[in-house]
Amino acid sequence: MIQCFQTRHVFACIVYVTLISGYPLCSSWALTQYGTVDQPPETTFPKGEPLRVGLALSGGGAKGIAHVGILEALEEAGVRVDYITGTSMGSLIGGLYAIGYSTDQLVDIVFSTDFNELFLDRRYRRYITNYEKLFDDRTMMSFPLTRRGIGLPAGVISGQHIYTYLSRLTWNAFDIDDFNQFPIPFAATGTNLETGEGTVFRSGSLADAMRASMSIPSVFAPMEIDGQIYVDGGLTRNLPVQDAIDMGANFVIAVDVGSKLHDREKLTSLTAIMNQTIHFRILDNTDIQRRLADHLVDVTDVYEYSSSDFDQAFDILEAGRRTGQEHLSVFRQIAAVQTEAPDPRPGMPDPMAVLIDRITIEDNTIYDDQTLMNMMGFSPGDSLDPYLIEDTISRLYSSRYIQNVFYNVDRIAGRNILTIRIVETQSNSFGVGVRYDDASKASLLFVTTLHNLVQSGSVSRLEARLGHKVNLGAETTFYRAFGSRSALLTSVDFLSELVQWFDPDGKPIAQHDNDILRAELSWGNYFDTKNLVAAGLRLDFTYHSEEINRHRIPASSKNSYSFFVRFLSDNLDRKAIPRQGHRIVAEGFYSDRFFLSDISFISAAVHCRTYHRPLSFFSYSYGTWIGYSRGDELPWGYWYSPNRFDPLYDTIRFPGTVRYELNARNVMMVTAGLQFEPFRNWFISFDSGAGRFMDAFGFTTDIDAIDYTLAVRLGTLTLIGPVELFFAHTSKSDFRAELHVGYAF
Repeated sequence: MIQCFQTRHVFACIVYVTLISGYPLCSSWALTQYGTVDQPPETTFPKGEPLRVGLALSGGGAKGIAHVGILEALEEAGVRVDYITGTSMGSLIGGLYAIGYSTDQLVDIVFSTDFNELFLDRRYRRYITNYEKLFDDRTMMSFPLTRRGIGLPAGVISGQHIYTYLSRLTWNAFDIDDFNQFPIPFAATGTNLETGEGTVFRSGSLADAMRASMSIPSVFAPMEIDGQIYVDGGLTRNLPVQDAIDMGANFVIAVDVGSKLHDREKLTSLTAIMNQTIHFRILDNTDIQRRLADHLVDVTDVYEYSSSDFDQAFDILEAGRRTGQEHLSVFRQIAAVQTEAPDPRPGMPDPMAVLIDRITIEDNTIYDDQTLMNMMGFSPGDSLDPYLIEDTISRLYSSRYIQNVFYNVDRIAGRNILTIRIVETQSNSFGVGVRYDDASKASLLFVTTLHNLVQSGSVSRLEARLGHKVNLGAETTFYRAFGSRSALLTSVDFLSELVQWFDPDGKPIAQHDNDILRAELSWGNYFDTKNLVAAGLRLDFTYHSEEINRHRIPASSKNSYSFFVRFLSDNLDRKAIPRQGHRIVAEGFYSDRFFLSDISFISAAVHCRTYHRPLSFFSYSYGTWIGYSRGDELPWGYWYSPNRFDPLYDTIRFPGTVRYELNARNVMMVTAGLQFEPFRNWFISFDSGAGRFMDAFGFTTDIDAIDYTLAVRLGTLTLIGPVELFFAHTSKSDFRAELHVGYAF
């Protein structure tokens, strides 16, 4: 099973090229232009024993939806299915049917599931800690770091959403760990990644077995079960006929939704050639399995579809129904020979809440048990249903420090035990970001994340921003410092940039290179997803060079030591081009010679922006920014200037003005905007803003002292980040156009 999806892993490009070029992946690979497997004129049945019918369902990605049409035809004919085996998508359809889902319910599942969302593996931003949101969405590509250098990810996506989806669908069978005890005995086929051998899952967690069977190599991360790792069963047995025989079937109906090999004219790309060669082993085994079948249902009408065509679900289902009707007469012959009629299939009832007597959390080192329990929001003694657990898993999985979350409910001695296994992001990573805007031109960002570098439970980040503005930084977060819900953060940064100073008419009058070596030590509730509160000490060592008109540069170049407090509340639906939620940032600094600082000053600011989305295609926003400072001397880093990126505030836009053109010790600004989304991920907005940028804080009724901007923005979200084009009119210019490409950093 595979679907096109957005990802910032570069390896996704290979997958994408494969999909758009029409070459199916993995489990849908199968299959082949086999030699013709002729069906006998009349179906023959075993003599002298009751007919035990096995149903083998092949992999095929989206084409596996056709299996539902075959099941409908089997029910219409009155065939009793005694065993079901499935691979990849066949394991999903077969497993759900085996535990009691009706064909009508399977049809509803197919049409109600947003497979695009499932395969995106999107982390929900509202569940990310506020601290993580500060460096969320900045890189377009990320690679794991190994001892040998930069590598490729084990899978483009972790498969978390697929797993929680399967867990929800199989909730009613949570207390059955022997698949022979299902209404129809079932087996799923996977491939052991270490040995290359096929593995048949007939016990344990059904969701785990399905997830393993569907783990397309290089697309989904492998699935670990009992210390072994597994990938898609299509690699070894895409059509599991032998497995049905081994279960006890003496008559096997095999349903193959695979494809033929491509001819020479289509083998013109690297991905096409790679796929064709990889399939040879798969084709050999599938040919054997087809010949083992007593009756083969070859759904040739789905050959024209790819494994990712979930948007063609209706047509694929109809193709399966047509093929089922073509085999209806044979199915009726089978039913006529059987000695037992099929059991009634009332369908799967809605999932019921289960009283959880005990909760066990495994394999967590960064977050302790109590922190995870607080994040989940439930405790032993609560009644849980799969929807509540799914929401909880989304909360945990959204943390960048958690790669996967698996859970099982086991009934032991009459008690329901919920076991949650955390797979932490222990692998180190290297990310790359690209940014272009008219002010700073092209910039590159390199981010390295290292786990447990300093001590167990610590996370270190090394950053390098190269371009018009240079920023080199290193920070380490020590979790569980002074309490399970707090952390200690240490950081060292070097910042270098060219700063221009303007007069009130917008003319440049001075400039200098500003270099800052900054160190911070802070403590705060960095785990919190609602409100981040932190306090600490900052040391700034400042150096000015290449000064032009030195006497017109009001910023101080003296060193300073300051105490600070910070507050952040961010529940925006996304960082780039948000549509709903709010973001509130507040920060205050106090520096005094009494604490050995070279200068004394106070600086405090608050910025808030709120978005409302009354309609799916329309949102509106409003915000305010207030900054205040006091002291005879103020370093450059504490002046207020819109259109300037700050790690805490991000970029507060005042379109139509040059960077640093509006720069002052104090600021009062309000903004408002309307935003429309006529097409998915395409936006047009109308933004306005007005503000005072002043040396002395205070209110005025003088209209001429207020700067304003009116702007139209066209934007879209792409794999490399947002692309935005501004057309603005301001109090300082009649018209100005701006282009921004990539995430802000």
